[in-house]
Amino acid sequence: MVRLKIAVAAAAGVLAGGLAMPSAASADTTQVVYAWGYNAYGQAGADPAIAGDHVLSAVPVHGAAANVTQLAGGTGRKGGTSVLSLRSDGTVWGWGRNDFHQLGDLTQSYSFAPVQIHGLPPGIVQVAGGLHHSLAVAADGSVWTWGSNAHGALGYPTPGADSSPTPHQVPGLSGVRQVAAGEDFTVALRSNGEVSTWGRNDIGQLGDGTLTDRTTPARNRTAYGITQVSAGRFYGLARRPGSVWAWGDNYYGELGNGSAAAHSATPVIVDRRTQNATQIVAGTMHAFAVDPDGSLWAWGDNSRGQLGLGLVGPTVRTPQKVPGLAGVTQLAAGYIENIARRSDGTLLVWGAEEAGLRGDGIDRGFSSLPVPTAVTPLHGVTRIALAPGTVLVLAPAMTMPHVVGELRASAEADLHALGLSARELFVPDPDRTCPHVGLVESQNPPPGTIVGPGTHVTIRIYVNAQGGCF
Repeated sequence: MVRLKIAVAAAAGVLAGGLAMPSAASADTTQVVYAWGYNAYGQAGADPAIAGDHVLSAVPVHGAAANVTQLAGGTGRKGGTSVLSLRSDGTVWGWGRNDFHQLGDLTQSYSFAPVQIHGLPPGIVQVAGGLHHSLAVAADGSVWTWGSNAHGALGYPTPGADSSPTPHQVPGLSGVRQVAAGEDFTVALRSNGEVSTWGRNDIGQLGDGTLTDRTTPARNRTAYGITQVSAGRFYGLARRPGSVWAWGDNYYGELGNGSAAAHSATPVIVDRRTQNATQIVAGTMHAFAVDPDGSLWAWGDNSRGQLGLGLVGPTVRTPQKVPGLAGVTQLAAGYIENIARRSDGTLLVWGAEEAGLRGDGIDRGFSSLPVPTAVTPLHGVTRIALAPGTVLVLAPAMTMPHVVGELRASAEADLHALGLSARELFVPDPDRTCPHVGLVESQNPPPGTIVGPGTHVTIRIYVNAQGGCF
């Protein structure tokens, strides 16, 4: 008779913030993409037919290469977007939803495995995603777009079609060093500090002083000398030394200047509390500014505690300091969730939890997390990103050790040191003299497999032979 036992892993070592420290045997300089959260279209890199709509623990993205240098999740509503990755060879790959060719010439409606975006020039240096369209910046400063062309989001005509499966260069635009995208509109920062925008503009998303959609790039009216741009669902942000600017929707206070106006078609200065910002990050309907010490100012929608202020409550129209948080070096804002990486390597998340935000394997249902909270074990993260409801990180590969032939206690210790969960099956020793009792007969996944923290590993342990030993 086969008996099943679950041995829950306990981390062998703990770093600051509660991050598990893998054993030396697991160390690997190769970096891979891990993901968890919403997965209805494979955004977490797992087959939804097997893993389901929600992936609650960090898993390696199926088929992701080990040379990823940048990750970009789309902007918009939960589940509505795809994910883009930029590799060190300048190629672009994507996975997730593909109903408007966000993944290029792929013919299926989604993919949980990364597929290459064909038709881009060599040497891409940045990628970004909107709700249904995708963007890339080439080394020569040209911008390339593909996917949905609703409201002119691609910046060029697509005769007879509402989307383009092939990237094309946005005409009349050069010297671009960064792009950002919202829902059906695009923002581009040029090397001379000017901002260009195009696409949907019914509530001033383009910041050009009008409410007219633009199918080609128009000059945004923000100040000169801009050094960074970001885009939410229906609004944009720009930063220059000494000020942060916002335009577009203000239903949830996205303008950050205390105004109750419904929107602004002309850029306005965000409250002066953000004047020292070194980074700006736009979520779907909420925003952050990062100060030089890594502390955060937050404003906008707080219906799920996504501002990190310790409460779930009304709209915040003037930036508020996120209490007790400093040292943030990277920040990503999603639909109603956020992730931050601090200088000590710790990861923090806050906001809506229904898709498994903490990555600890626990389904907390439709709950909110209004305080930045440490993420379950993941060591050495170098990049973070969010697609709405889905967390993505770049971290050293965790490889499955070889435990076949080891004593049960030794094998369990090796697995526990990696933060893995050991599922044990007990099988009779085929030799009546029982020389194998207590040893590992087989394992799954096999040695060398890239795994994520919390992965369930099955090991088969020899027990006494049927009929007893002699």
